[in-house]
Amino acid sequence: MLNVRICDSAGIVVAEGTCSDSGYFPAALAGIYNAGLNQDPARSLERLDEVDVSAEYPVGVRQATFGYNLRTPGSTGRQFDEAVTVHVERC
Repeated sequence: MLNVRICDSAGIVVAEGTCSDSGYFPAALAGIYNAGLNQDPARSLERLDEVDVSAEYPVGVRQATFGYNLRTPGSTGRQFDEAVTVHVERC
């Protein structure tokens, strides 16, 4: 299992949770982010910086960006949230 803590640019925890270390991490991370911030529309993980590629992936501290498709008529493209810091520890 992995403990996940997501902090905003001021270092304040905005979401936290756990997920399996054998599952699809990007989807699990987006789920924790969306649940913690009650996001509507739901965000998906757009970018997760790789600080260190190791056997402990995704354990460590990384910067992440989440985003969503614009829903207004005539608009195209993606909207991105402010970058956050993701802390992942194996438990």
